[in-house]
Amino acid sequence: MLLLASLIELMIYIYALSLLFYFSDCVSRSVRSRRIGAGLLGVTALLQFSVIAVRTVIESRPPLFSVYDFLFLFVFVLTAAGFALALTQKAEFVVLLLGIVGFTASVLNEFWFPVGAHAEHIGYTQKLLLILHVVLANLSLVALTIAAVFGILYLFLYAMLKKKKWNDTVRRLPSLEQTERWAHLSVLTGTPLLIVSLLVAFLLIVAQRRWEMLLDVKGITTFAALAVYGLYFLLKRTRKYSGFSIAKWTLVGYALVIVNLLSNAFSEYHKWNGG
Repeated sequence: MLLLASLIELMIYIYALSLLFYFSDCVSRSVRSRRIGAGLLGVTALLQFSVIAVRTVIESRPPLFSVYDFLFLFVFVLTAAGFALALTQKAEFVVLLLGIVGFTASVLNEFWFPVGAHAEHIGYTQKLLLILHVVLANLSLVALTIAAVFGILYLFLYAMLKKKKWNDTVRRLPSLEQTERWAHLSVLTGTPLLIVSLLVAFLLIVAQRRWEMLLDVKGITTFAALAVYGLYFLLKRTRKYSGFSIAKWTLVGYALVIVNLLSNAFSEYHKWNGG
């Protein structure tokens, strides 16, 4: 049963990574991210099939006769369908939505309807998901911090150039175009990481039925930051706003991220999770 638990945990990790690359592709078109996401989705489906095959051999019958089995089969078919759609054109948003449904059902199935000896590994699975949440949140913070630094540099350069102050400091800095591009790439990296981290945290709360955590100060500030970065991408896509305005929104989003980080002192979420 340790083999089964390991396969399921690996499947959840790879499923999360697949969603990460699909989120990246959806916020800013990237063929490379889409292909990696599709490949990881195929690996996820293969691992799910392996779990079904191993259980069939161990139990000498197909695993079809419990709620857990039904939902696991549902997730497998949904993942396989998503992978098939990923091979077609203009289906990335559909694949992403199917992936969110499948990942959610997969995680909640492990917590709510475990069967047999696998139930003993729930605590271990929860710790692994918590580790995934923390790692993704940390990487997101790094990327968004880099974006904020470039945002500050952009505003500084913009102000200096507007005043026509060509001193040695300005000459040593990258151009406005380079600064804007690197800030955007950093936000483009950090936002999908933040989304998947938030999704994992949300599923941990739902799995434990700790509904009050949804109104926790940390959750509220995280959603607020995510909304600002969503607005950032919307403004960026419309191209009706200057780089100066975009840079300011980058800093507003980062300010909310810092508020979210400081809210740990008042939040019950990480206290509940042993943080």
